[in-house]
Amino acid sequence: MCNILHILRYSSVLCNILLKFSLFIYFMSQSSSVLQHVGTNIRSLRDEHSLSQQDLADRAGVSRRTIAALETGQVNISLAKLDAIAAVLGVDFRTIVSAPEHKEHALVNALAWQGEKEESKATFLASVPSRSQIELWTWSLAVGESYVAEADAEGWQELIYVLEGELTIQFTDSSRTIAAGSSFIFASSVTYTYINSGSQVLKFIRNVVY
Repeated sequence: MCNILHILRYSSVLCNILLKFSLFIYFMSQSSSVLQHVGTNIRSLRDEHSLSQQDLADRAGVSRRTIAALETGQVNISLAKLDAIAAVLGVDFRTIVSAPEHKEHALVNALAWQGEKEESKATFLASVPSRSQIELWTWSLAVGESYVAEADAEGWQELIYVLEGELTIQFTDSSRTIAAGSSFIFASSVTYTYINSGSQVLKFIRNVVY
């Protein structure tokens, strides 16, 4: 039987916070730099709201020079300040850091913060809308073990991030294998099974969004 280590339940007021920060996990090698998109998004949204760089800076509590540098991809801003800019522009954090083609349900996979050293970084992996609550789980499955899940209610979703091993999710007509360091989003309103078909203990993070 699977070993469920921890279950944390968050109320609706924490949904946005959890979506932003529970997914800032270890850097994935295929990540694209957030600075590729932030500048374009800020310029576009600022134009939509008829705001000058100074107007946006004043409302977000940053300098005009910071806004100008962001729009040309020349500055690495703190997550809190970037969130404040997004709020002034009337969008969520995901929208400000994502490529323009990403829609509501998105594996974003964007490098959102880079420290002075290469090993220091934060990657925003994914985002989905939520109505009321999010559950954050850590799971482990021994080699050859599986867990059969009942279908959730319509509208429920899961965000998976594999820490160690390899997770196979079996659906009725298909399956998906997720390697360590990779993410996956799926609608959980169907029957599915978690399977550890690898050669080592499987560990993964599971976010249930509804």
